[in-house]
Amino acid sequence: MDLTTLANVKALLQGDTPLGSEADDLLSWLITAVSKRAETLCNREFEKKERVEFHDGGGRYLYPRALPVAGIASIICSDTWNWAAGSQLSESSYAFEAATGMVLYRGGEWPYGEGAVRVTYTGGFDPFLEEGAEPPAGYTPIPEDLQQAVCTQVAYEYRRRNDPGLQAVAFPDGSVQKMDVGEFLSSVKNTLLRYRRRPG
Repeated sequence: MDLTTLANVKALLQGDTPLGSEADDLLSWLITAVSKRAETLCNREFEKKERVEFHDGGGRYLYPRALPVAGIASIICSDTWNWAAGSQLSESSYAFEAATGMVLYRGGEWPYGEGAVRVTYTGGFDPFLEEGAEPPAGYTPIPEDLQQAVCTQVAYEYRRRNDPGLQAVAFPDGSVQKMDVGEFLSSVKNTLLRYRRRPG
């Protein structure tokens, strides 16, 4: 899912000079590429959709991978992984926190063992709306800081498109200006790390 828009990137790039449509294809490609790299760094998918995940029992909490959690359709437990014959938990037997995704089992520890808890849920952020469209009920926008981070990275890579490997520039007075040449700008990476999910 794209984490910023073409309009936002062009607004950041153009300054006082309007940016024409000749760069649209390249910018759109960069938006998709940088968004995908951001998902990889954060170890998560950001798009809201229904997902099925398998979690280990034995602790008090489960942590679905796609945040925020919009709703849980079902939780089924089976120590033989026979989901058709497994025990579906009632909604009253657990509680979840949307922002963190933490699912608490009210009965103590989650039953069964490795990979024995099947969670079907909807989680993530909604894609951008068409301009002027009213957000539907339950709409979860991409956070502003996440949008801005990806927008900044795309604009930077577009400006550096002709010298992507340049690491420093020396000036006649002997001064040297070093370039930020990592996969992400340091400020962008700091923002993305706030959304990083621990592996596992």
